[in-house]
Amino acid sequence: MKRWHWTVFVVICVLLGFLVFYTILHVIGTTTSMARRVHAPSPVETVPVRRQTLDEVIGGSGAIEQAETVNLITQLTAQVLEVPVKIGDLIKKGTLLVRWDDRLIKATVEANREYVDADKIKIRNETRQVERYSTLQNQKMGSAADLEKYEMALADAKIDLAKSSVSLQQAEIDLEHVKQLSPIDGIVLERLVNPNEFTKSGQVIMKLGVLNTVLMAAKITEEKMHSVQLELPADVTFPAFPSEVFKGTITKIDPNIDPVTRTFTTYIRIENPDFRLKPGLSGFARIRRTAKDVLAVPSIAIMNPSGEQSQVFVVDSTNHANLRKVRPGIVVDAMTEITDGLKEGDKVVTVGQFYLRDHDRVHSTFRSIFK
Repeated sequence: MKRWHWTVFVVICVLLGFLVFYTILHVIGTTTSMARRVHAPSPVETVPVRRQTLDEVIGGSGAIEQAETVNLITQLTAQVLEVPVKIGDLIKKGTLLVRWDDRLIKATVEANREYVDADKIKIRNETRQVERYSTLQNQKMGSAADLEKYEMALADAKIDLAKSSVSLQQAEIDLEHVKQLSPIDGIVLERLVNPNEFTKSGQVIMKLGVLNTVLMAAKITEEKMHSVQLELPADVTFPAFPSEVFKGTITKIDPNIDPVTRTFTTYIRIENPDFRLKPGLSGFARIRRTAKDVLAVPSIAIMNPSGEQSQVFVVDSTNHANLRKVRPGIVVDAMTEITDGLKEGDKVVTVGQFYLRDHDRVHSTFRSIFK
């Protein structure tokens, strides 16, 4: 071989040697298993723990329900004459719902009034007799047996007056209830009586729904249960009102998870003064939760985020990775709030943490945001 051939050969070998050496260094610098094998620092990427504001929007579809249901129960055993409302009617407070036949009730009132008057007269007469025979006995002119007889008659008259007074009062109460008026502004959900039917005391005759305030029953996926809280604000939209957004707040959270859909129900209270939102109306809710000025890290940094012992690796000033327990909060756009376990400025490992062991020596790669 000529001399220049040897020169080219040597140059190529040197270049290949440098390339192999660089490759080995690169593999050691980027592969945790290789770094551990040669006792070199493990390569990781890190980011600092910083304070920021997290805005979370939780969505769910659902339908409108009445805020409350009112069951109307009659106290009358009487015939129904009129039911001027039907299911689905919007009603105002004081609207006539049911009217009963009051003829027998009026007659009962008049009869009991006469019984009361007669019993009062009887009491007056028996009282005079007791006074007369009491005077005679004091004068040694009457017998104790006669006095006792009239005292017993007076007591019986008082008992009769009490019974007739109770009957009169009950009849007057029945007369006050021959017209059932609506106690609320709302909607007729069920009508359980019809004209010419007879009702009994204690019978449910109608069910009303309160509509000046309604509930949006939104179905939320189970992984958001930790984020949904009472009194959070929500925006609700309906296809029936495409240009409007209805404001509400969460007032109740069902703790049960539907085993089929894997959702839970969140009830959003919405003011409905014009009764436009009716039971069954479908819509979509957007629940907003804001965490202001909280410590946050990329969600990928957290190991076992849904378990009881969520952990992260924190790189200390000596470039050792220390395993630390943390308490995560809300998750927004791949960022997780940390409520306990970290402080501002801590360096957490975001890449390579699953290959680390506690107290491993590490070095941050050039892709780390904070070295």
